[in-house]
Amino acid sequence: MAENMKNTNTAGEDSLPVTSYWKGVIRRFCKNRIAVIGLIALGVIVILCTGAPLFTKYDPVVDMDFMNMLAPPGSEGHILGTDDLGRDIWCRLLYGGRSSLVTGLSVALLAAVIGVVIGLYSGYFGGIIEALLMRFTDIMLSFPFLIVAIAIMSVLGSSQKNIIIALAITSWPRFARLTRGQVLAVKNTEYVEAAKVAGFKNARIIFRHVLPNCIGPLIIQGTLSVGGAILSAASLNYLGLGADAASPDWGMMLSQGRNYLQIAPYLTTIPGLAISATVLAMNWVGDGMRDAFDPKMRK
Repeated sequence: MAENMKNTNTAGEDSLPVTSYWKGVIRRFCKNRIAVIGLIALGVIVILCTGAPLFTKYDPVVDMDFMNMLAPPGSEGHILGTDDLGRDIWCRLLYGGRSSLVTGLSVALLAAVIGVVIGLYSGYFGGIIEALLMRFTDIMLSFPFLIVAIAIMSVLGSSQKNIIIALAITSWPRFARLTRGQVLAVKNTEYVEAAKVAGFKNARIIFRHVLPNCIGPLIIQGTLSVGGAILSAASLNYLGLGADAASPDWGMMLSQGRNYLQIAPYLTTIPGLAISATVLAMNWVGDGMRDAFDPKMRK
């Protein structure tokens, strides 16, 4: 009889396959063709930039061909031409992508850490400190982020590290507001109340029960923040507030090429297209993830 019951339970389990939450998210994401195209494009960009030495024989700073300055795209030995100092644009584009991607990822990660901690504390505990933190967050959101970033850069000085700090300071309020809203929606659910009754510490409840149920929207915000940070960093570099002029960077390439718009427009067009393609791919991936995590898309 026990054997029969065991067989019955096994048959029941086989007849009711369980699809995990994350498998469902991945399945819905893969059904979004635009998101998949964006992910593939982003993967190609990352591979080209991280493996830059494998795809070019030039050094982005040292190798200068003064006899072949401002060579147009398609020139012999220079598929995308050269700049005003005879440096290979394809080489500088790949190495510049490294800088832009690292900046975007660093800004999103740092802003997420700051914003999520503030949002978790504010949403879960509430009280006077929560009110003060949220009012400060509202004040930060009321200012144009680029103006605040420029003001911070004027104090810290011009460098890529300071760009990351400045953009993270202006980006964390979005994560804080989003996290607080998610926590408010989760903290009164039955499983959180049961954890409190069971005597679990607040830290365990927050990181084992509350945060995992808020992670979907935060991943989406993080993905979109990477693209926004790349665009913002390029803007600051274009204004001369970022990397050294000799360093390869997409924003710096735009800034240096603006003096040759009449005779060599490709100096600004090529890095501009690289920035647009990367940000667009990030946004497509972010939109696809938003639809994948959307409860209305679940079956």
